[in-house]
Amino acid sequence: MRHAVFSDVHANLSALKRVLEDARQNGVRNFVCLGDIVGYGPQPAECIALVRKKCSLVVAGNHDDAVSGRMDAAQFIGLAADSAERHRKALSQEALHYLSTRPYSCFIAPGIRGVHADATDCPKFYYTETEEDAAANFRAVDDQLIFLGHTHIPALFVTGKSGKVYKTAPQDFTLEPDKRYIVNVGSVGYPREADGKCFSSYVIYDDEERTVTYRFLPFSVASVMERGKGAKPVQEKPENPRNKRLALLALGLAVVSAIVAVATVAVARNARLRDDARAEEAQKDAPFAVKDLQIGVMQTQVRANLTLNKKSPPVILRIDFYAPGDALAGSDTKVVKASSKGKFAVPPKAVRAKFSLFRQAPSDIPLVNGFEPSAER
Repeated sequence: MRHAVFSDVHANLSALKRVLEDARQNGVRNFVCLGDIVGYGPQPAECIALVRKKCSLVVAGNHDDAVSGRMDAAQFIGLAADSAERHRKALSQEALHYLSTRPYSCFIAPGIRGVHADATDCPKFYYTETEEDAAANFRAVDDQLIFLGHTHIPALFVTGKSGKVYKTAPQDFTLEPDKRYIVNVGSVGYPREADGKCFSSYVIYDDEERTVTYRFLPFSVASVMERGKGAKPVQEKPENPRNKRLALLALGLAVVSAIVAVATVAVARNARLRDDARAEEAQKDAPFAVKDLQIGVMQTQVRANLTLNKKSPPVILRIDFYAPGDALAGSDTKVVKASSKGKFAVPPKAVRAKFSLFRQAPSDIPLVNGFEPSAER
């Protein structure tokens, strides 16, 4: 039998339907969802309903847990935090209960496991991105084949008799008796763009032929992720003059709201550009405080843990990430007005982070109450 294994739908109903139809056309008879049905996109309820209808196996993802309340959503920031709150309000109690009762792993066949993020400690949702991460998974379980998602980036890890783990680009293969595999299926509804292209991805596992086949479907995620954000389903109503007047009034209010929103965005954008310009100019001078932080193999996020005195002027925080050999792996800059306790993603291969504080203006006298960078999973 052929199984379609997919992950990270993220409330993108259009992408989900396309993947399910593509799988059906390719002879798939069983569907497996590796979590994150919700989060980000515009149609969480519809995606949950379709997944429940089509899939025999569904495991929990971190966004599912955050929306259902099984996991504290306080660690989410930006769009992830906004969508978690929005989806929680939009879903019925029955749908939330369904999300909160999903298992953290499943077996598609003997020795064939499915998880959302990794198999070492499933409810922690650690990322499986490097060969070291994959090796930890192979040590944690004995399964020959592990399917997972979470990173939104398709990948393949292989190990054999030597025990050495190799990471390769996604490719179709047939299982060999003396080898073990970790297959990242990518994302259905929120894939990462590369080289100007974006693909919904999933895999087909044939348990008779023992083959794994990647499927990539060209898709414009941005159009769906933005369309209908927070919108309610449209309901058909009989037309009458009063409804028509109300509709025109609603349309007028919507237009006014849109104009205000555009103006607000423009003001915010201009303010951000001014802050960026000041930050760039300030960084031409020497930093007034610098701290180095070593990053462990399993640590994927860092915090500045910076707190300013109420009377302090804003400061510029810059984080430079370095790979082995002190090659620059990435940088991040932020204007801090009161505190910076949020998380910054660690780029691949980074082993060290340098946190630098700069004055916005030469005459500024920053007052720092706390500055203790830390790294975590």
